[in-house]
Amino acid sequence: MAKKEATPALQSWDEVDRALQEIGECQISISSIEAEMNISINDAKEKAAELAKPMSKRVAVLKAMVQEFAEGAKADIDGKTKVLNFGKVGFRKSSSVTVSTKKLDAILKNLKKFSMEDCISVKETVNKEVLEKYPDKDIAKIGATRKVEDKFFLETDLEKLRGA
Repeated sequence: MAKKEATPALQSWDEVDRALQEIGECQISISSIEAEMNISINDAKEKAAELAKPMSKRVAVLKAMVQEFAEGAKADIDGKTKVLNFGKVGFRKSSSVTVSTKKLDAILKNLKKFSMEDCISVKETVNKEVLEKYPDKDIAKIGATRKVEDKFFLETDLEKLRGA
């Protein structure tokens, strides 16, 4: 038995135009809802930040006071950490390397000179936008392929729907 092809839901360009109109109206409604949501979220964030501001300031002051005391009483800390009833304080070794952008060329040269290439980051990728400008035979020559498709799109006339 032959498989029966389904008939499209829309039967004319007028029906397609009405569908575009409805899509546009829905898009306008969605935009309005999202705008209201973003306003509500921003208002809530501002309110929360304002409510938390005094506590955040107090935390910063207390941290500075605790740090100042701990630095003066480092000798009382066995090891790296002092455990107290409501938490712990201590000191961790921390290091970082500073690379001056003004000396970058010289540093890179020295890394190579002293066989420290593992300290150099190099990321190679294919620039597809440039490769797309080449003819198909050149693209095939390197093992890549060009894919050409007719991709459907629709675009609603929101200005007309809004009455602009």
